[in-house]
Amino acid sequence: MKSLYRYFLNAPTTLTLILLTAAAFVFNVWASKTLTASYIASKFPVPYFVAQLSFNPEQLKAWYSSLIELGTFDVYLRTQHIDSLFILSVLMLHGFALVLISRMFAANTKGRKIMVICALLSAIAPIADQLENLVSYIMLANPRDFAVSLAYIYSSFAAIKFAFFVFAYVTAPLGLAAGLISMIIRSKKMPMTSQHA
Repeated sequence: MKSLYRYFLNAPTTLTLILLTAAAFVFNVWASKTLTASYIASKFPVPYFVAQLSFNPEQLKAWYSSLIELGTFDVYLRTQHIDSLFILSVLMLHGFALVLISRMFAANTKGRKIMVICALLSAIAPIADQLENLVSYIMLANPRDFAVSLAYIYSSFAAIKFAFFVFAYVTAPLGLAAGLISMIIRSKKMPMTSQHA
């Protein structure tokens, strides 16, 4: 983690970060649309966040049973595979965007260091999401009779995921606003510095 922190303080270049963030955004939009379409096609009875945060093993078993009866269980399983692509896109987008925002602050400043730390912390959301997915695969292997403890682990990872999604979505605009202020202050100091020189 420390090596990543040191690396992202000054690398890659700002232009590279702009290109990577743009590519990650396009990837994220595509993955999100593909995931949503597959989830709808699976005819899962409730919105995904309701199921993920249910902390209710019996209710999850009932929802899985309804998919089996509808004949869309395989579609839902495929949706889980697609979700891994979405998770990767989130990891890339959040990380690159927050590191890019860090470049609005001068090198070696507290603002840049904080934003790089936030970029690294934002990875907790996709990591928790993938762990949630892994637990769901275990439940889906035995959808009507999985261990009840799995449902609590599954929902706990989901809760961590959503918490750090919120963290990233709050950090980005706050960092952007602070970065703009920092750039304006630096631009005003530059003419004064040149006059004294």
